[in-house]
Amino acid sequence: MKSYKINEILLCVIFCLMIILPLFFRLAGNGEDTASLEKRAMAQMPDPSLMLKDFSAYTARFEKYYNDSFGLRDKLIGWNNLLRIALFRESPVKGVRWGRDGWLFYANEWVLEDYENIMPYKEEDLNRIRKVLEERRLWLERRGMKFYVLVAPNKHTIYPEYLPASLHKIGKESRLDQVVRSLKDVPRIPFVDVRSALLKEKPVQRLYHRTDTHWNDYGAFIGYRELMERIGKDFPNVRKLSLDDFNVRTIEGKGGDLAGMLSLSDRIKEERITLIPKSPPRAVDALRDYPDPVDLHEYPDRKMVIKETRDPALPKALVFRDSFSWPLIPYLAESFRSVVFFWKFDFLPEIIERERPDVVILECVERYLNALTIENPEEVRAVPQDEKDPFGAW
Repeated sequence: MKSYKINEILLCVIFCLMIILPLFFRLAGNGEDTASLEKRAMAQMPDPSLMLKDFSAYTARFEKYYNDSFGLRDKLIGWNNLLRIALFRESPVKGVRWGRDGWLFYANEWVLEDYENIMPYKEEDLNRIRKVLEERRLWLERRGMKFYVLVAPNKHTIYPEYLPASLHKIGKESRLDQVVRSLKDVPRIPFVDVRSALLKEKPVQRLYHRTDTHWNDYGAFIGYRELMERIGKDFPNVRKLSLDDFNVRTIEGKGGDLAGMLSLSDRIKEERITLIPKSPPRAVDALRDYPDPVDLHEYPDRKMVIKETRDPALPKALVFRDSFSWPLIPYLAESFRSVVFFWKFDFLPEIIERERPDVVILECVERYLNALTIENPEEVRAVPQDEKDPFGAW
């Protein structure tokens, strides 16, 4: 009887410690910010003045803030996820799929449906893409500039053999297939499709991170090489790097963004395929006197990047991009006199006029193909009558 009471007391003590410890760690300043891991904006501490204005709203916001920031939060989530993965071999997080041989795949933003080919573009969507891209090409060409489009394939497209066995192709044609087919009728738009080059390189080296959504340095270089082959046709003097300019290294470290979404970046490691330059880079950071077009309060990690070799023999470039361009930046920086990178898909004629590049590149990952449908500013849409698209794009 006595031992029974001791067990009850011990159980109560353990339970109380489990309740109190997170609060203790929070008060001790050990709360955790997992915004970068969960790919969402974390709740912020509400303004104390709201307590007097609307106490109910204050308590609701404080509860969301506390739920997002209490001590040990990330570790507790990670332990729970690790247990579920060990027991059931499946991801407990909706945005991540546990693939074969330890590969992780992104599952948000309709990327799985895109892989299954169950969200095809309608003909009006393809016409709009043709119209948007051709308007940009014509506007730039009238100013002596060239336009190029580079699409980075989803990891699912290049490594489908590691996807969960439950995922299968349903439709015959992907949206990227549709766009490529549609743009064959408009050969003046340099659309760089790197899928074949990546698939050809697969037996040579791994091209994407196993625990991340993105391609690795090697995969990005293959994309860079295909892009520069196309640009080199118009600008023979452009500097094109080769794999011989680098040493290929494998570096083990923390897991990538998908492991982070599982709160397991410390537990699930990543072998990163890295290209290390054999010679010191020539490009240096530079500044511009115009404001960044990205709202850095909302997206603090999307600051524009400016690189310059200041080599007058090379053309200048401007790149509209997404996160897949991060590993491309060091390569492109060495190929031009200057390159300005904007983490934005909107066409910005006023900045292009100020920058006066020779080359304008739009890079987007396959799951963001809708970036090609973003309507141009009015001045770009105003195409002279004698330059109307003979293929009937608009």
